[in-house]
Amino acid sequence: MEHLERRLPLALLLLLPVLSFFLLFCSVSWCVVSDAEEQKCLDLASNATARNIRGTLQCVRGFNTRDCMEKIKNGTVDACSMFADDIYAAGLCQGLDVAAGESHNGVDGIGYYVVAMARRSSSDLSLLEMHERSSCHPGIRTTVGWTVPIGYLVNTSQISVGEQCNFPRAVGNFFGYSCVPGIKDPLHDPRGNNPKNLCEACIGDENDRHICANNPRERHYGESGALRCVAENLGDVAFVKHTTVFDNLDGKNQESWALDLELEDLKLLCPDGTEAALDDFERCHLAAVPANAVVVRLEDKCRVWKYLERLQNAFGNATEGFSLFSSAGYGESDLLFSDSTHHLQRVLGSYTSWLGPSYTTMLQAFECEGTRDAVFLHISK
Repeated sequence: MEHLERRLPLALLLLLPVLSFFLLFCSVSWCVVSDAEEQKCLDLASNATARNIRGTLQCVRGFNTRDCMEKIKNGTVDACSMFADDIYAAGLCQGLDVAAGESHNGVDGIGYYVVAMARRSSSDLSLLEMHERSSCHPGIRTTVGWTVPIGYLVNTSQISVGEQCNFPRAVGNFFGYSCVPGIKDPLHDPRGNNPKNLCEACIGDENDRHICANNPRERHYGESGALRCVAENLGDVAFVKHTTVFDNLDGKNQESWALDLELEDLKLLCPDGTEAALDDFERCHLAAVPANAVVVRLEDKCRVWKYLERLQNAFGNATEGFSLFSSAGYGESDLLFSDSTHHLQRVLGSYTSWLGPSYTTMLQAFECEGTRDAVFLHISK
């Protein structure tokens, strides 16, 4: 009996590394970037504990998405859900990968399509001949308003940025006039040299102030603003999401320009130079932008996915209590995951396989910018 008592502490000491490894393997730390997202994460953790779900969830606050990338790389946290541009930057600049991605339609991981929308009465328009035309963009350095359309124009050799790799100057020289909200902001134009014609289709607020501002005070800001720019005949083409027009019809937008808008007034411009109806976006689009995905270190892909799978089984289709894909009650939308998520799907391939060829090609058009900081400027917000 005395020998047994002596051996027991030794046995426990030998088990400690095993227990520590088990606890570490079953624990996932998540990077959150707002008070609301942190609260939802904490609620998810407590609900998972209450349901006896194997593993623990820890919520770690990050300053922003870029900070979360660096925390994942150095091992401070394990995972964070990110937009498509973020995923590209995380993979290219930090060597990270993705473990799971959102599916919004139950079939694939496409978040939305970027389309070029024009008035049907513009009979002589073609995406292959846009030189000196006017354009409407949701904002500078956004996926919809900049990365995809400018990437397309570079890849089709309509725009050449030259050795200086000055995209704003090349875009200003290409279009006759445009509205690119934020193009003159100090963050994106520190020397004040960006072309003024990229603000000439902007209208500011009702008092003619905040013209070309990178916020809703510019009435042509965002996808709805870019659509308005075309609807009011201030631009030939608007680069928007395929859902934008449907989000502003049938009384969903009570502004006068939207109430007067009809589906028959608009059309899509296709990359091959043809045109199509608004509902033909699966064929006629500039790029298919992937849905959000969970960014991790390569060695953690399996561990994070297994834990997410357990969370999804418990809270993915909840009709009462905590819901994994709902942000109701938190004062913000799309916390941890997009509210429109149908389910999470495992990503076995690399981050580029999730991004897809059409979208990755658009991002590669900016490779001449060269530095890590330049890549991060393309991160969507």
